[in-house]
Amino acid sequence: MNALRPPKLLVMLLMLSFLSSQVLDVGGQQRGNVARMVVWQPKPGMDHDFEEGYKRHLGWHRQNGDSWSWNGWTIISGERDGYFVDGTFFHAWSDLDSPVSPAADGADNAVNVVPYAEVRSVAVYEAVPALTNFGIQQLSSPLLTFCYFDVPPGRAAEFESLLGAELRSSQPGATKYALLRPANGVTAYLLLLPAEKSSDFAMQAEFTSRLLQAVARNAKSTPLIERFRAETARYRPDLSYAPSEKPK
Repeated sequence: MNALRPPKLLVMLLMLSFLSSQVLDVGGQQRGNVARMVVWQPKPGMDHDFEEGYKRHLGWHRQNGDSWSWNGWTIISGERDGYFVDGTFFHAWSDLDSPVSPAADGADNAVNVVPYAEVRSVAVYEAVPALTNFGIQQLSSPLLTFCYFDVPPGRAAEFESLLGAELRSSQPGATKYALLRPANGVTAYLLLLPAEKSSDFAMQAEFTSRLLQAVARNAKSTPLIERFRAETARYRPDLSYAPSEKPK
């Protein structure tokens, strides 16, 4: 019988495959697990112009009845200090086929946003449901830390398995997190860690250090994480949009 028993890694992959199209939000409601994120670098001296233009563009989304929510953050630490990140989360893959008026959206973006900033990346991710306890409400936490893991090609399954083992060994609910698997536009995994205040960074540093040590200790061969970096962003409610919200 033992010869017919599937390896632990295969069992993990089957579980992740079964869950890959759904994430359960608080209250047990099913939601999508796909996210799209854009990184902007305001042009020198144009931060204010960029923000005002971005607000006008969010107004376009509001006026055109966009059903997607858009969250915005300003990065306040790390290599990209001062950059702006926007993202829309918890979609099904099929949602990406029907954004609101793509041509008109692009035209408005070209008038109100593009003159004041450079697009540095456009990425699509999918949350790994088994390695995510992060709800919609965490997106509007005052601070959000982005942790990036560069994993060698072909070793994603091993990385998710080892990281998952360490996350599951943590005290349930003690730390909120979402692991995003790169799908298009980027190759690094992204771990999201919300924070209420700057002193929470100490707990986050301890948390990520434990994850890194566990993966390094249990990797099968050569280093499984080629590079790790972290940066923190401040949530910008004035540069965010939800369909039910009135203009700010």
